[in-house]
Amino acid sequence: MSIDGNVNFKSVELFDEEIDINALIRNCDFTEHAFSERTERFRKALELNKTDGRQASFDRIFRVDKGHKGGIELHCVTKNGIIFILNEEKFRGWENCIVTVLFARVNQAKRLYDAVNIDFPEPIRKKCAEWAMRGLNHY
Repeated sequence: MSIDGNVNFKSVELFDEEIDINALIRNCDFTEHAFSERTERFRKALELNKTDGRQASFDRIFRVDKGHKGGIELHCVTKNGIIFILNEEKFRGWENCIVTVLFARVNQAKRLYDAVNIDFPEPIRKKCAEWAMRGLNHY
């Protein structure tokens, strides 16, 4: 689906495969860009993404075309409102696929759900609002 009014996204659709967050953390590494700029954010995201001592799973995974030369991205939204962004092509080989991680602002997460006509879960909205209040989305 095309994203009207959002020049960053050419299209968004649901990714029809499941990704186990623990397998992702164990098996996948950062792209060169993410490693140099995002390691502390990633560490903090893993710390804050826990529910009952375990990593919160992904609520939804969106396949996002931004027209980027690196290809399609997978925006993996956890039930705690943290978005792991992966390079789809690199993910297929479990190689350096993590582009970045975001403490999502409400609108960052909501626009993904809106693009595929899925209700934005209230618990995720609340966590995103919490990240914004704590200033973590600027982390």
